[in-house]
Amino acid sequence: MRVAFSECTPNYETHLAPYQVLGFLDDDETPATAFGHGMLPSNRELTRFYLARSVRVDLGKYTEGKRERYVRKQCASLSRDFVPRGQLEHLDDWVDLSVRYMNESPRWASQRKRLFEAEDVMARLNVPMTTHLLTLTDTSNGAPVALAMLYVEPPVAYYARAFYDIKYRNLSIGSYLMSSAVNEMQGHGLSHIYLGTCYYEGARYKTRFAGMEFFDGLGWSDDRERLRLLLSQQDDLHDQHLFDHPSYLAAGPPPRSEDATTRLVDLSNWTEER
Repeated sequence: MRVAFSECTPNYETHLAPYQVLGFLDDDETPATAFGHGMLPSNRELTRFYLARSVRVDLGKYTEGKRERYVRKQCASLSRDFVPRGQLEHLDDWVDLSVRYMNESPRWASQRKRLFEAEDVMARLNVPMTTHLLTLTDTSNGAPVALAMLYVEPPVAYYARAFYDIKYRNLSIGSYLMSSAVNEMQGHGLSHIYLGTCYYEGARYKTRFAGMEFFDGLGWSDDRERLRLLLSQQDDLHDQHLFDHPSYLAAGPPPRSEDATTRLVDLSNWTEER
């Protein structure tokens, strides 16, 4: 992969000069390469990726936990289907469900400059980042309940977006939709499913699965205590990097030579080609 560093807000007084690490695929690489390096899509076309505290599940280590069994029983009246994007039946019903969710959910409030419309859903559906769909339907009346958009490139998958009918929220429908995707991908023999990022306490639901790993800047870690440390201390990192933070250093040393995830090379030829 080719790597570039895009500047973020600096703090001159504390010598903090942050960069967003961006990745670009080489001709012989696919998005699965970026996912493996801890990167997630920065656009729907999958031409640019960003390095993040990505969360994934090692499906070889995944087993259904107590919480997932409870939620599955809560949602016993729902049927599950997994199809390629072009094979989704009753498309209009699913688009309507997604539009309602985007206009009603607090998670979309920051993006809601206006009311979302069907075209906004289609713009997220008919893109390279969405190859497959996982749906949940109420068997009592045939009503659409939840929809997840996924990118599937064996042996990995990416859980890109989720929409659901908020009337089913009391059934923990969001958790059930994600656990259904994890279970489905394991059933298809995949090695990993990527679930997005974890930068605040409300995102820890992604980390409850057996086989969870997160990218910590050095590599993939299953150290849940380290993740809790990151979540509890990150608000104190306004004026310093993580590798300078005392509590992080106490939990483990900064990078060793064998920890290096990348090495800088001469990118002058690539820069000229751009």
